[in-house]
Amino acid sequence: MEQYIELIKTIIPGFTEDRISPTFDNAGIESMDLLTIRVEFENISGGEFSDNDWLSFTSLADIIAFCQVAEKKGNAGDEHSDSISGARKIRINMPQMAIGALSENWLFKEIGDTHWDMLCAGLNTPSLQLKDENDNRLYATFVRIRITSSIALNEYTENEELKLESTIMRFGNGMYFSDIALTGENGKIEANLMTSFSIRNDTDNTKLMKSQPAAKPTAIAEYGESPAFGNEYRLIKKGFTTDLVLAETVFSIGDKSIYTTTYTLNPYYDLNGVGLLYFAAYPIINNACEARFFNDLESVDTRWELSYHTIARDVLYFANCNINDDIRYVLNDYEFIGRDKVKISSTLYREADNAIMARIFTIKKKIK
Repeated sequence: MEQYIELIKTIIPGFTEDRISPTFDNAGIESMDLLTIRVEFENISGGEFSDNDWLSFTSLADIIAFCQVAEKKGNAGDEHSDSISGARKIRINMPQMAIGALSENWLFKEIGDTHWDMLCAGLNTPSLQLKDENDNRLYATFVRIRITSSIALNEYTENEELKLESTIMRFGNGMYFSDIALTGENGKIEANLMTSFSIRNDTDNTKLMKSQPAAKPTAIAEYGESPAFGNEYRLIKKGFTTDLVLAETVFSIGDKSIYTTTYTLNPYYDLNGVGLLYFAAYPIINNACEARFFNDLESVDTRWELSYHTIARDVLYFANCNINDDIRYVLNDYEFIGRDKVKISSTLYREADNAIMARIFTIKKKIK
């Protein structure tokens, strides 16, 4: 048992043995912790959990006991995984632009769709047919998206051609990570994406449950250990990390409130095909609310939306919402950097229950 306990301590800082027997909720064990534990424990025990077995566990003690039995049966060997990658060209035309710049909404959708296509290719399963062992329809849930650009989005030009190159890897069967680059004549955007899988409750988007596909991702190469990109997400969500670095700029993570406003969803724009708040809508909702604050500053002489454009952004997704939910935007902190940049920390909350939906860290550059 000791090796399992020591491993848990590396995954969950401050973990103590008195949290082994209580239920996951009572022990403060979150879904992303469990995804990581699932993969690491499978590596130790030499076997895989079925979804039925996994869903039957109510505590870490249950998982450890199961692993100890599986460990005695031995390891059947690792399956070989090849790499999934892609390359194509995109021309920046009006559908790819907004406010005189490369559209951040389009950008998130494009890289998200690229990630999704590689994931489905690696599972050799169309998205509509992705299910877990219990025949539940699965949806890829974006956990974190980080983009950094060598130039601000307004510096990409109409008719400029972008070369999109992408690769995807996984950690276990439940967490998928892609690296995507868009290279143009004027600059380059690098994106890192992370998804898990969720089962959607047909009547309540606030109750998504983690699962993993029954199809085996043998065509997607696997990390030997949990990637730092995912580990940092977990630590931030649990409050164990006080700062984050984006494009060599340090952001403090906290709950200070400089400004707050409420956003009412536009279902025709903000919701995706199955009625969930679209992952690509989070940064745009953030932009709209952020602009309300900066446009009211006495020092602003032109519209904020026209003056400052994104150069880097990190979105950490924690929760979704229903069509009738309002979203509360909180500006946590901002600081103007040098003569032409600003860094902004903000949080999106679900108004109904005050649940954190996302933490968003942004660097924008002023038009010259």
